[in-house]
Amino acid sequence: MNSRLLIGLIIVLLAMSCKDNEERPMPVVEEKVEVEKKIDLDEFYQPMITEDGDTLLSYIPQDSVELFFTRYGKKNPEKRVEIETKYGKIQLELFEQTPLYRASFIYLVKNGYYDETVVHRVVPDFIVQAGDSDRRITATKRSSAGNYMLPPAILDNVQHTYGTVSAAKRWEDNPENWHNPFDFFITLGSASHLDGEHTIFGKVTSGMDVAEKISRLNRDEGDWPIETVYIDMKVID
Repeated sequence: MNSRLLIGLIIVLLAMSCKDNEERPMPVVEEKVEVEKKIDLDEFYQPMITEDGDTLLSYIPQDSVELFFTRYGKKNPEKRVEIETKYGKIQLELFEQTPLYRASFIYLVKNGYYDETVVHRVVPDFIVQAGDSDRRITATKRSSAGNYMLPPAILDNVQHTYGTVSAAKRWEDNPENWHNPFDFFITLGSASHLDGEHTIFGKVTSGMDVAEKISRLNRDEGDWPIETVYIDMKVID
């Protein structure tokens, strides 16, 4: 093969290669976009069950309390609750002005936290306090929920008067003024020294005669009633 023929063949091959490249599209490199996975909080916050079959509470991290109960409150708008005791029934109305407290209380009632807890402090003409017990299951339920606390939500121009319902709190070593959502108390008279200190989140609409009767039970040095008074709760509407 002479040199001229060889050069011609090379030129033809190069031309064919260029034409092929022109007709073949360049591959497109797609940018990988990370899609944020949506977390179903209803599925995430599933109640736990003990080995004995007792239903516990979902674990709610303290930094998720506001998010969780804001969302829960929108799906659960009820605000009336009934407390049943062997001395009769007490009905409560929860304030919409304290939304986290209302939602938390409804959550605890619906998940059976208060059932078989007891009235654990009585002082005539002052308060009836409930929501705790000396049973292990009560402590276990609180622990399963992370022992979460609620920030104070003091309402202007709302004082502790006959029939108000407030959240308990620890007075010592509590600089954030966290309130305990599990313990609540009904005021049996004016208690101005509690104003601005405890969040009032509801009121008694019927059954104050029952609260009065319970408040007069014999009690020990820590104001714990000698007679055990269990409570059961349900949401009315």
